[in-house]
Amino acid sequence: MGAILEHVSLPEAVGRALRHRILNNELPAETRLVEANLAAEFGVSRGTIRDAMRSLQSEGLIEIVPRRYSIVTRMSIEDAEDVCYARYALEDASVAGGIGPHRKELARSLRLALGHMSAAARTDDMDALVESDTKFHELLIDVSGRRRLKDLWSMLNSQMGALMRSEIERQDIGLVDAVERHKELLDAVDSGDVQRLRRAIREHYLTGFPQRAAEPARGVQGQGKRADLFAAADGATGS
Repeated sequence: MGAILEHVSLPEAVGRALRHRILNNELPAETRLVEANLAAEFGVSRGTIRDAMRSLQSEGLIEIVPRRYSIVTRMSIEDAEDVCYARYALEDASVAGGIGPHRKELARSLRLALGHMSAAARTDDMDALVESDTKFHELLIDVSGRRRLKDLWSMLNSQMGALMRSEIERQDIGLVDAVERHKELLDAVDSGDVQRLRRAIREHYLTGFPQRAAEPARGVQGQGKRADLFAAADGATGS
């Protein structure tokens, strides 16, 4: 932890240490986190602990009971479905207009990110897996080159740890299984088949939510046309 403290603030360093424990289930659901005990353990002030707790709460990893303690929580299935659907919609929009001329480079980058995910899974390191998963999906959201689309996508990043921890437990799958679910995304990019990739993105995010997954994909043809129109508009305005 000393190396972390050299580069980040004390609240962030404490938050990272606790996040690592929560994601790796060293602090399982329903664990109480007492401010005074944590301050003594980390050798920091209670104010530092409170700042760290607020950050973890915003990520959906804990709930704070005012003037008492914090408790490790799991994301509800309703919130998990909401986050997954939002990510699906944004990544689908990113690739709807095509993968572009750098398909092979994209596939190589995805394969590298997938390798990092596999390494994290083999060592049972959920924290590292979340980081690698974010990098993998960032490559897909970058396909469109649309800054605001990525900004919206990035707003959900802080909740991905809570999402993955909760869904792996709810769906009763292992970390290796979670990694395997990304291979069809890579294969679809390798094939150059945009519709296959869009189906893969939908399945990737919505498989765990049968009711949502059973809904027909909306606007598959129309979205592609809209993407072309947006591209034409960008060209006309010089943006």
